[in-house]
Parts: sequence; C-alpha cells; structure tokens
Amino acid sequence: MDQFAKKYIQPDRDLLNWEKWVKVREEEILTIGQRIQRPPIDMVMNLHEKVREDKEMKSMLQDAQVKERATVRGEPWEQPVRLKQRCYCEPVYEAHRKPEDIGRPRIIEHIGVPRFILENEKNVHGISERDKCVRLNKEYQKYKQKREDQYKEKIKKMDPYRSDISELFVKGNRPKPPSKPLPPLPEIKISTVDEYEETFTVHAVRINNTVFVKESAEQHLMSELHNMQEEKWHESCTSWSYYFNVPKSRVGRAKLFLQNLGTVTLRYCWKKIRQQTPFIQEEVTSQVFFFNKNEDILSPGQTREVYFTFVSCDIGLYRELWELSFCNVSFFENLTQKFVINLQADTIEDTEKIRRKVDILKVRLNRKAIRKLIRGLLNYVFNKVTSVEPQIYPYQKFLLESEIFLMKNPVCFYHQSEVMKLKESYSQMKPGEVWDLSIASWRKAMMKKDFVERMQHFGMLKQSLNILLKPWKEDESLLALKHSAVKLILSRLADKFDQVYADLNLNSDGNDTEVEEDSDNKLLERMIFYIRMRDHVGMAVEYCAGVVRSLDLNRWIPFDFCQ
Repeated sequence: MDQFAKKYIQPDRDLLNWEKWVKVREEEILTIGQRIQRPPIDMVMNLHEKVREDKEMKSMLQDAQVKERATVRGEPWEQPVRLKQRCYCEPVYEAHRKPEDIGRPRIIEHIGVPRFILENEKNVHGISERDKCVRLNKEYQKYKQKREDQYKEKIKKMDPYRSDISELFVKGNRPKPPSKPLPPLPEIKISTVDEYEETFTVHAVRINNTVFVKESAEQHLMSELHNMQEEKWHESCTSWSYYFNVPKSRVGRAKLFLQNLGTVTLRYCWKKIRQQTPFIQEEVTSQVFFFNKNEDILSPGQTREVYFTFVSCDIGLYRELWELSFCNVSFFENLTQKFVINLQADTIEDTEKIRRKVDILKVRLNRKAIRKLIRGLLNYVFNKVTSVEPQIYPYQKFLLESEIFLMKNPVCFYHQSEVMKLKESYSQMKPGEVWDLSIASWRKAMMKKDFVERMQHFGMLKQSLNILLKPWKEDESLLALKHSAVKLILSRLADKFDQVYADLNLNSDGNDTEVEEDSDNKLLERMIFYIRMRDHVGMAVEYCAGVVRSLDLNRWIPFDFCQ
C-alpha cells in the first residue's frame, strides 16, 4: 500500500506553497525583529491595540443602557412610526428601528485567530516589551468597570462567550463538502456472440401509444413487437388531435412522442394539409402554432418528443392539419392513408385577469367614494361651524328681554306682568307665532281683527300702556333732579307774574296823573293780565311734563326757559 501511495498519490501543490510561505515569513519576521530590536509579538499592532474588542465593549455597554419597553407577544407595545403612503398601490414603510430599540440586542461573537495558528503559522511569539500607558486610561477603566458591575445581568445575555475569549476561533465560510465516493466499477464480461446467418431489417415506429410495423413476405416480425401491439395501453389509430383552450396572449403546450422500434434509421418530414373548414379560421395573418417543422431522422432505438406550442393575441377558433410523412419507408399499403396531426385551438378572454382588474377598479372607486363622502362631511361641518345663520333677532342671545323691549319701544318702561299679558293676547291673535316685543307690530295684528275683538284687545292695550308709560322704579338722585327742575320752572313762572303785573301797573300809573280811568279800563287790564298769565302757566306745565319725561328716559331735552 505504501508503495502504491508513493507511486500514484501526489502531494497538494497549494499546501506545499503554504508551507514554503510560512517558512519565508518566519525568516523575514526574525530578520526584521533583529534589525529593529523588537520581539515578533510587538510587530503586530492589532494584538495590543485591541480595536475590535474596544468597539464590541462600547456597543455592548450602549445596548445594555437601553431601557426595556413593554412588549405584547414578543413585539413592542408602541406602534412604529410609518411613512406616508403616496399611492394606494405602494406599501407603507415603517421607520427603521434597531434591534436594541425593539428589545432584542445582538449577541456579540468574538472573532479572532487561535493561538496555535498565531505561534506556528503567523510566527507571533515571544514576550512583549512594549510600554503600555496604563495611567492615561485609568479613569476610563474605572468608569467601564462601574458600568459593567451595574449592568452585569444584561451583559451576560449579550456577551455569553466572554469567558472563552482566550480560546478564539476562526469564523469564515464553510468548508467544501467532501467529494462523494465513486461507485465501484462494474464487472465487464467478454463473451463471444454467434453471428446470424441472415440479417433482418425491421421497420417499426411508435407514435404516442400506437405501434406501427411494416410487414413483408420475406421477413418475420419479432415476438416483442406483437406483444406491444397487444398491450392495454396500445391504441390503433392514424390521427391524433390536440386541443388548446387558453386565454389570449397565453401559451399552451402539448407534445408528440416518437420512438424508432426498428433496425433502420427513419427519415421524416412535416407536410401541411390544406382543408377548408367552416366556422374555423384556418388562414390567419400571423402564425399561432409553433413546432419544429424541419426534416429530421430517427435512429434505431431513439426516442424524441415534438412539442406543439400555441399562442394568439386575438380571440377566435384556429385549426391546422399536418401530415407526418416518412421518406424512406411507408407503413401503409396504399398512399391515401396518412399520419395526421390535428391541431385545434380556442382562444378565450383571460377571465382571471379581468376579474383582478375589476376588483382593483372596485377598490379604487370605493376609496374615491369614501374620500369624497368624507370631504363632503368635513366641508359641511366646517361650513356649519364657521357660517352665521340668519336670525330674525341676532341680538336675542346677547340681550335681555327688558333691553329688547326698551329698544323696540323707547317711550315705554318695561313691566314683566304687562309684557306677559301682551304676549298671551298676541298668541291668541296669531296662533303659532311669537311676539317680537314691539307695540307697533301688536297694533298691526290687532287692526286685522274684527271690530268686537279689536275693541277687546284695544282696551287691554290701553290699560297696559297706562302702566308701561309710568316709571315703576326711580333713583333718589333722579327724584331730586325732578324736584329741582320743577322748582326752577315754577320760579320762572312767578317771575313772569311779577313782570306782567309790573308792565300793567306802569301803564296805569302814567294815565292816573293825566286823566282818571273809569271802571271799563280796569276790567280790560285785568282781562289782559289773565290772558297773558294763562299762556305762561300752560307753557310752564308743558315744560314740567317735558323735563320730567326726559329725565325718565335718561336724555336731556334743551328747553329755553327765557321765552
């Protein structure tokens, strides 16, 4: 066995090159180390800086400080932020969330090179002589140790392989699976075969499930071909029909099985049969049936499958007749019999595609209708809220009934019981309507009634007006103002008495010196005095009534008391 291995088994060239490269690397590292006076372990930067380990520790501490969120069945309770969907057919994208935010931080896998490979293949060995600056990172190491103690439980879950950090492993692609063992070689037995004295030529072919054999008087068929024609699957026919019922622009396929069962190579070709059939469009502008129409040969024992493909972009009925003709042999006694392939097709509408389009159209219409309905409701709500409804009395919600009554009737005073009586009588005059607190409108409704009813309502209005025209509540300051105004008017009236009397006495004194007046002149003077004072008294009474009225209505009427 050793001699066979040495003779036939050759070593792997890649492994030889690798071994050579390791030796060259070792020699180079040693020479460079001697020149710079450093051991080989100090010539590798990553082993001392530990950049990867520091990054892993920082990410681990950062993930450990993330607060755990409430979850439901393993998923966070809070729904993720979704981006806006521009179109209904586009998906709704979720905002990116890290595994730490979800609550499933990644597990740190420490990756490196094993010590054996470092020492034997990388030639990294020796004791490090590098001066490590420990004081610079002293505060950071304290802070890191404090955080590690604080989040000890979480770090165990995220860094379960930390204890095995010394035994590092190489992580990479999986090695190729070993090659499958070859099966044992078959035993080949060489035996001599007696030659036949006569050679027979057999012409036989199988088309689908039909076997055709050409008989001759000089030759006898083999028993196997007779047995095949007596099988249950055998069908005795000379034509085969293929029907394609597919939607338009879809592909339909069928196959024809051929097998040469004889000892002679068969050469065949395809011939199209022209036949006019009603209701079936045979002559079309474009080809719809596709298959290999070239002339070909079929060797003894060879099988072949001829595939028929149908595709059409128009709806309709199609039919083609093809003859399978063998050039070097004829399997029929007369030339009228043929191998006929009848290809028929019926193209229909793609109902599934139409149904999908209809469903998509329904969804679009429903969304548009819902969107339109929502917009209409929102517009109605906004218009209802922002618009101001026209009211008969827009100030009705802001003013009291007394203020409305005084505004509509500035001459009257508000009296609640009398206003209620007028409201009841107005509802009797016009049932179903509400009085607008205006006496003018009350009078108009009264004038439309008959004489008897009009007089009844007029008497009630007269009584109510007598009460409404009198002030039922006065201030002490208003009463004092009325007294002072009336006193002033009466004092002016007394002044008028003195003035008229003085004028009449002045005229009478001048006449006494000259002639004595008789009794008729005195009577005339007295009558003039009465007439003048009557006018002054009437004017004084009018002044008093007007001033008192104006004070009741809280407005001042300018009176000229000098007249």
